[in-house]
Amino acid sequence: MSKPKKNKIFVLALDGTPFSFLQKMIASGKMPHLAQLAKKGDFRRMESVVPPVSSVAWASFLTGKKPQQHGILSFTERNPATMDWYTPDAKQLKCKTLPEILSERGKRVFIMNVPATYPPKKINGVSICGFLGNDLLKGTYPAGEGKILQKKGYRIDADTSLAKSDFPAFLQDLKSVLEKRIEIMWHYFNQEKWDFFMAHIMETDRLHHFTWEFMATGNAHFVELYDRFYGRLDKLIGEIIKKIDDNTALMLLSDHGFTTLKKEVYLNNWLWQNNYLRFTKPIPQSLHDIHPESKAYALYPGRIFINLKGREKNGRVEQGGEYELLRTEIKNRLLELREPGAHERIINKVFLWEDLYGRAPLDFADKHSFSDYADLIAIAQEGNDLKGVLWNKDLFAKTVFNGMHTFDDAFVLLNGGVFSKENLAIPDLAPDILKIVQ
Repeated sequence: MSKPKKNKIFVLALDGTPFSFLQKMIASGKMPHLAQLAKKGDFRRMESVVPPVSSVAWASFLTGKKPQQHGILSFTERNPATMDWYTPDAKQLKCKTLPEILSERGKRVFIMNVPATYPPKKINGVSICGFLGNDLLKGTYPAGEGKILQKKGYRIDADTSLAKSDFPAFLQDLKSVLEKRIEIMWHYFNQEKWDFFMAHIMETDRLHHFTWEFMATGNAHFVELYDRFYGRLDKLIGEIIKKIDDNTALMLLSDHGFTTLKKEVYLNNWLWQNNYLRFTKPIPQSLHDIHPESKAYALYPGRIFINLKGREKNGRVEQGGEYELLRTEIKNRLLELREPGAHERIINKVFLWEDLYGRAPLDFADKHSFSDYADLIAIAQEGNDLKGVLWNKDLFAKTVFNGMHTFDDAFVLLNGGVFSKENLAIPDLAPDILKIVQ
């Protein structure tokens, strides 16, 4: 990366916004301010991480590390010794984040609504938690900011349950949460001088999950909805361009792409049908209801764990030959999975844990162990969403969700610098940010 002229940076994150979609919006003249930036800056397609889910990807952005290095591997994890499951958060991060590193350098930082920032870290500035943070009063640093935000009507996330019961109310709520987020963003921007300022928009991801298929198939009502929604974001981009000074670089990015969700695939149903998984109850509620004779179970998204003796609480599969044969068998059978009467395979690839994470010692090997890794990681063909729900009566379903994440269609745009790598993935951005903010 050539030596940048800027020494501060403003980062605007648009969760789940695809590069290909923005290209179309620019070409159609619907996002003129973004088009202006794309023409002057470094605008790229970018890869996400495996799996391409928000908490994992944003942890990679914040740390500049791959998932196996920073320690957040999915939305849902389990403790194999107890078989309790939990949601990983910032406590599981094994690496320092950009705000922490910059704070140590004496830089002033602000970060708002980014996943994997709850509970907040102590920084030289302000941190407001994002998705998966469930308590605004406990989700800010300094702590007193939570009360201030609550009085102002700020919310961490929109009410997605409305999308299932009252769709117009959901869209109105989405708009209200977005406008309040923008209002609060400018409040902090104007409050003092910042070296690193980051605001994350989650509402893009929320809109896409419930409406992407309608927009992508040309439904006029939803095309207009996207035009209005992204028109509002383009207006915001224009306001940012006007307000930042000549010493401030501007980065826009997403954490993954999006595509139409064709069907949900419930892997635990498949494991159950193929006699790899049994339960102690007719309708299991937790991992404690897995029968000790089970050989494998799945967690979201597409992560299969062998019920390994010496690791899982009630493990039955022997380490060594039995374990390796079982992994190979499940992998090969998954790759043949198809809907009845269909030709196309459901699963594109199945990785062994060492295919993704390697057998070499990790940076923090004393803190992170093989127990955290799924034994198999299945990657579906585009449009098939691999679910980790413990029990679903059907193998395939189509619910209220009609959009899903993709690995290879995230975007990043930098105005005020040039990226140091040709082929970018989201962990690659942190080092370039640190070169700007010196």
